[in-house]
Amino acid sequence: MLKAGRAYNSITLEADAKHLMTDVWTSVGVIIGVGLVWLSGWLWLDPLIALLVAANIVWTGWQLLHRSASGLMDEAIPPEQIAQIETVLANYRSQGLDFHALRTRQAGRHAFISLHVLVPGEWTVQHGHDEVELIEADIRAVVPFSHLTTHLEPIEDPLSQVDASLDRNEEQHRNES
Repeated sequence: MLKAGRAYNSITLEADAKHLMTDVWTSVGVIIGVGLVWLSGWLWLDPLIALLVAANIVWTGWQLLHRSASGLMDEAIPPEQIAQIETVLANYRSQGLDFHALRTRQAGRHAFISLHVLVPGEWTVQHGHDEVELIEADIRAVVPFSHLTTHLEPIEDPLSQVDASLDRNEEQHRNES
């Protein structure tokens, strides 16, 4: 269940799996505690093991609360997925395209990605569209369950760079964190 929860980015499946695992560890702790007290006669082992089991329950609950709150707050997708997107974009940069204003957020199992794609101005709309479709497909291949919004701009037009400051602001924000 935990594996499926992670594969489908489902907090509900993960929570159910972790709940079941805390039940298992609680049962194991009780059995071990009673058994050790019975074998050794050391009565202090029972409350010690109970505290360890309680700490596990609290830690698991904290992790689930944090993960749930993160989903509600629309955090950016994980850094490793952003790195995979950057790898895809680097391939297209080597073909003369450019990109900026990359924005991501995670909401449940879905990733929302937006970016501006800069292409040669002499391209037809059809050519630009076809290239954007390829880029989006390559990004979807590395970030499953993603919804992409792209904005096509001519690379030579100075107005295309007006919103490039968003990248600098984002980089500055990451450095401050």
